[in-house]
Amino acid sequence: MSCPKSLFANLPFCIMWYSNVENFKNANGYTIDGIWYPRVTSIISIKAKPALYMYYAGLPDFKTGEAIKTKSAAEGTLLHETVEAILRKEPIVIPETIKPAVSAFMDFYSKNDVIAHKIEERVVSKKNNYAGTIDVLATVNGTMGVLDIKTSQAIYRDYSMQTSAYIEAFKEDLTLPPLTCWILRLDQARKCLKCPATMREKGGNIREDQMRTSMVGGAGRMRIQRTQNI
Repeated sequence: MSCPKSLFANLPFCIMWYSNVENFKNANGYTIDGIWYPRVTSIISIKAKPALYMYYAGLPDFKTGEAIKTKSAAEGTLLHETVEAILRKEPIVIPETIKPAVSAFMDFYSKNDVIAHKIEERVVSKKNNYAGTIDVLATVNGTMGVLDIKTSQAIYRDYSMQTSAYIEAFKEDLTLPPLTCWILRLDQARKCLKCPATMREKGGNIREDQMRTSMVGGAGRMRIQRTQNI
């Protein structure tokens, strides 16, 4: 017997509903060679996210937070697709909504020797029974590793867990050298021409910050952090 969804309509958290096992599997993992593997990001999503809870607490209501999250996810997907097209050396038209972040990436790209080997490719750990999709396997200034692109306001611990899982999966490919991993955070920030303030607009939510010039990349803000050496 299952409880009607209406009983949970006003609870202050989000419950994922799946009509059957197959829908759950499709949403949270991959079937590879007839075996289902849970997705890395789905596994990590179980972990508590204090920063996210604090963010939601500062909004007018939960519905507003969900709307911002949905729009932010769409912007993040668009940025990933644009950056990946640049790495593939494909012709692109850069949408106005993500120009600051793309400018930040181009600043990073022009100042570093970046060779992309695999882009948006699935990896699987048959030893540990999980799978995931990397953004980029690249050589950056002579070192090969997983480059994970983020558009969040900060670099969170979850990201290190995610990239470490990808590295562990790649260890099963004996043709690869020891790898490292990086988080490349591209921020949708625009700098004021008259003062040190910046405006960051993401998901329709505008926020003003103070920003050090050392963090500026083009018209946006860029930060790269090495998360682990293997």
